Amino acid sequence: MAQQRKSVGLLATIKESSEKRDSYASFAISLLVSIVLIVFAVKPTISTIIQIKQAVKEKTLVNKQIQDRIDALTKLDTQYQEEESKFNALQMVFPSDGLYVLILSNIESIVSRNGFTLSSVSFDGYDGKNYKLQTSVLKPSSLRLSVSGSYSDFINLLKDFESLPMSPVVENLSFSTQRDESGLSSFSLSLRIYGVEQSKFYK
Repeated sequence: MAQQRKSVGLLATIKESSEKRDSYASFAISLLVSIVLIVFAVKPTISTIIQIKQAVKEKTLVNKQIQDRIDALTKLDTQYQEEESKFNALQMVFPSDGLYVLILSNIESIVSRNGFTLSSVSFDGYDGKNYKLQTSVLKPSSLRLSVSGSYSDFINLLKDFESLPMSPVVENLSFSTQRDESGLSSFSLSLRIYGVEQSKFYK
């Protein structure tokens, strides 16, 4: 009887031990499956988050660049509005149509103010003998004047011409040693003036 009880107890212990092993094995398998699922589920999620962050960073940079350009254009527009009147006057100073209205309107007053009389005015193409500098926009021309007046006032006349906003340059001058019945001498001078070569430059 005692032997039978020992056998039954041993069988019970073996059965219990087997169940525990099965339980541990099942737990280990479940844990392994969970780990695998977590790894394969989390890795794509992390990759997606990294990609999203990178995309956001790139879009932020693009937006900043666009905003910087908008700010620059706004600043330029403001500056243009402030200087628009000067730009409008520029085409009077350096005309693109060959009509030197501004300098023509000032010639008579300058000549009269210095005690001279204007005899003739003419425009001509510039021969380039005294001016070799190449410009991409401005083109030189020649303005020829004949005046009569006093030697003592001639220097002031030249200074007034060269102080005009279109920056004319006195290149050549000649005068007569003979005087007329009023005691005045004749002077001829050539001025280098500038205009814009492109006819649609201001349009």
